[in-house]
Amino acid sequence: MEKRISEHRRCDVMVIGAGLSGLACALGLPPGLEVLVITKRPVPTGNTWLAQGGLAAATGPEDSVEAHLADTVRAGGGLVDDEVAGKIIESGPELIARLEEWGVRLEGSGGGRSGIEGGHSIRRVLHYRDRTGRHISEVLLDECRRRDNIQILENAFAINLITASHEVPALLAPGGDRCLGAYVLHDGVVETVLARETVLATGGAGKVYRYTSNQDSATGDGIAMAARAGMPVRNMEFFQFHPTCLYHPDKRNFLVTEALRGEGAKLLNLQGRRFMRDYDPERMELAPRDVVARAIDSEMKRLGDDHVALDATHLGEDYLREHFPEVTEGVESVGIRPWLEPIPVVPAAHYSVGGVVAAPDGATEMLGLRVVGEAASTGFHGANRLGSNSLLEAGVMGLKAAESIRRSMPEPFDREVRDWYFGRAEPLEESVLVDHAWASMRSVMWDYVGIVRTDKRLYRAQRLLDVIWKEVEEDYWTLLPSVELLELRNLCTVCRLIVRSALQRRESRGLHYNLDCPQAVPPPRDTVVRS
Repeated sequence: MEKRISEHRRCDVMVIGAGLSGLACALGLPPGLEVLVITKRPVPTGNTWLAQGGLAAATGPEDSVEAHLADTVRAGGGLVDDEVAGKIIESGPELIARLEEWGVRLEGSGGGRSGIEGGHSIRRVLHYRDRTGRHISEVLLDECRRRDNIQILENAFAINLITASHEVPALLAPGGDRCLGAYVLHDGVVETVLARETVLATGGAGKVYRYTSNQDSATGDGIAMAARAGMPVRNMEFFQFHPTCLYHPDKRNFLVTEALRGEGAKLLNLQGRRFMRDYDPERMELAPRDVVARAIDSEMKRLGDDHVALDATHLGEDYLREHFPEVTEGVESVGIRPWLEPIPVVPAAHYSVGGVVAAPDGATEMLGLRVVGEAASTGFHGANRLGSNSLLEAGVMGLKAAESIRRSMPEPFDREVRDWYFGRAEPLEESVLVDHAWASMRSVMWDYVGIVRTDKRLYRAQRLLDVIWKEVEEDYWTLLPSVELLELRNLCTVCRLIVRSALQRRESRGLHYNLDCPQAVPPPRDTVVRS
């Protein structure tokens, strides 16, 4: 990368991320606003694109907001904000209507059979076979491309937020800081992108762990940027592990949807025994994800096995191909015929329940900065996310952010902001510097900060991550910015936030299980940290 002077862009609203939350926000904005959607990978991309199961919404005649809320609260380990959850759940039908206006067609909404997943007491998961996220992503991107006021900038990596306190003190908001935009690495140039409103829709951080269902782009960029800008981050210790990721060396991040268990698939240990009756005899495979993931982890350790099996053979080939084409084709590609044999599965990092403290409309304590979707912490999920509530929250937050921006957004500003300063930075010449730190960090997180934790493991993780952090920061200040280095820095930031939060929680609750503090301690409380 050459040391070139920054280019400048201005827009009314900059949306960083092109998943459901970001695209819904962009499409919900009025045509008179100039909207720039930036994404670090070519679209479609992100965890929305990978979402198989569906979108939970109380739309059926036998369902209700109250029933959906009760299931969400029950799964959330005592930390769900009932008021926030109620607002998001009651907005579900509106979200479905807007998605339909844009061309999304989900089964279970006006036709077809809705699905059910762990923790739900009724069928309310709307889906497009097992390719729900792919369908939503493609349709919303097509709609964005038809809008003259929306520009999608691909291969654009947001490095840091631009804030008034650091760049233009005269623009400080009364009583707090103001976001002015972001520095963005695009085609070898660090651009200064200024916006009246910046929306972080960057998704989660599954790549902090060695095994994850997430795409490689899930590096916690928005959470890390916001934390560096001084934003409070909440409940980062709650990282959800999906119980059933395909166990195969050639397909490491392939998810086997929970909806299969909703249709009666059974979890077996390698001795062929259905073991969930030992851990949750009432709900069995449809227990919440934290319960199922810990059960699998316990069973693997008890027997010394490196995976368990998911038996869906009772569904038959025709049903699997029609209703679960993504899973069927995915496992068939590595030689597994799910209508004849169980699928080898293992838990994998799946969803970051914690994030930047934000309201349901994405508003934060910083003027001009909103955070939506998985990067945000609204209080909706509590200590454990209910299956398929993630797409619901992402879509609703995107729409609510757009509505709020319509009503009021910061006034335009004409102050100049300084360009990115390269100093004496030089190109990265040895990729081993990044590769080794990346592998070491993810191994530390997997071995010491996984499904089951102890104080000793957490303190050791903290010490090791501090060493890696110092090395990464030295590289950041002395090397020219690259996507690999910037992602590593963000991942390291998120790792340290997770460990700090886990050490502060002196109990086991929801997704955080510590053998040294096995009981929940009343009253339920949030963990809030700042960088």
